Amino acid sequence: MEHCSIKLVNMTHHYEVHVTRHTQATPSTLFNVVADGSRWSEWARPLINYSTWETRGPANDGGVGAIRAVGTRRSPTREQTTIHEPGQRHGYTIVSKTPVRNYQAQVTFTSGPDGTRVDWHGTFESPWRIIGLGYRAVVKYVLTTLSAKLVIEGERHDALSRA
Repeated sequence: MEHCSIKLVNMTHHYEVHVTRHTQATPSTLFNVVADGSRWSEWARPLINYSTWETRGPANDGGVGAIRAVGTRRSPTREQTTIHEPGQRHGYTIVSKTPVRNYQAQVTFTSGPDGTRVDWHGTFESPWRIIGLGYRAVVKYVLTTLSAKLVIEGERHDALSRA
């Protein structure tokens, strides 16, 4: 399920993208996959061909304050971890220069009777509607693709641990 919305606040357009998936992978497995910034290129190809830690953060655990570089080696996007709640939530903001402001995203894992619900939610602002609409299309594609690949990788990890 995907959801997008736009809201105008103080002459700045606010954009949201929300993607929901369901999986049999456990919340802790999904969190471990998404929180390891150095390994995104292993599971998120071809969208993410390069991934590394720029810094693992103050606690050296990839938690809050850590910065990963993902995308391509020539032009990686730098993302800083803002939320690190093992087995529950992972959040980040883009610290690279982008055509939008205040990009924030978080992935939430909710355990239920039929498996795990994965909610990947991103928000950003732009004073220019055309830029915002174009970027929203890109973010929707990226989050839809990443969430699908995360589910596949989480299920693969869980299957390997049971074997």
